[in-house]
Amino acid sequence: MRIAALLGGGLMTLAALAAERPQVRTGTIVRAEPARHRLLIEETPAAVPVEYFARPGDLELPWAGRRVRFEVLVDGERRWADTIFPAGDEELRRVAEVTDALRRQTADQGRLVTRMPRDLIPDLALWDQDARLVFKKDLLGAPFALNFIFTSCRSAKMCPASTACMKQLGDELARDPRLKSVRLLTITFDPEVDSPGLLRAYAQGYGIDQTRHRFLTGDAGQIKDLMRNFGILTVRDDGTIVHNAALIVGNAQGRIAQRREGAAFDAADVAKVLAELALER
Repeated sequence: MRIAALLGGGLMTLAALAAERPQVRTGTIVRAEPARHRLLIEETPAAVPVEYFARPGDLELPWAGRRVRFEVLVDGERRWADTIFPAGDEELRRVAEVTDALRRQTADQGRLVTRMPRDLIPDLALWDQDARLVFKKDLLGAPFALNFIFTSCRSAKMCPASTACMKQLGDELARDPRLKSVRLLTITFDPEVDSPGLLRAYAQGYGIDQTRHRFLTGDAGQIKDLMRNFGILTVRDDGTIVHNAALIVGNAQGRIAQRREGAAFDAADVAKVLAELALER
């Protein structure tokens, strides 16, 4: 909600609309109409679908037939469906199961919770930029590199630099067909804003290969515990998020091989490490 949306030939900013507490609704998306920049959402069973304007990223997702939660923003006569998240009962149940288990595990570990090299990564259940639910088991079987960002970060030396390095890393990996299965993962620590559709548009803005690189968002409590497990600290200050940064490199069994502090990193060097891990399989 903090980026500008170009729609219908005019430039408008959704931030002003989001400044007031938006109304949250649920419904089933009937269909998307990208040419008209609209989603049709059935808010009650058998009711006439309601038309909402939507961001380009949301219009590209396979929402048809899925139950979602969304925020309603009103701009004059235009109604926007923003910050759209899956809300199917079974999906939410599975997310809650992982979230609750991780919360107990994190609390039990106390100050010793941060995962270090040779430790296994924790369980997770988050949605990617295609609104698909991703679990830890889906990440196993190939080496990976993981970082944390938020899309509205204003510090050029933090999230933008980290994402640019991840893009370079993806390009390095693409040069060797043997590394096709290596995965890149980015988790947002601002899930109240960074929906699957917004993450999709963010990845497109960097020209990232989204078949390899998954951007993850979801339950705020689960992400907070994941940050603690990965040693990522944040403080909200002056309308933004102040944070540290690190790159986590893991093997095919989900065990951490390296932790590199800082937002920027040498993509070619990390690609070599991932190649070595791939050969160990």
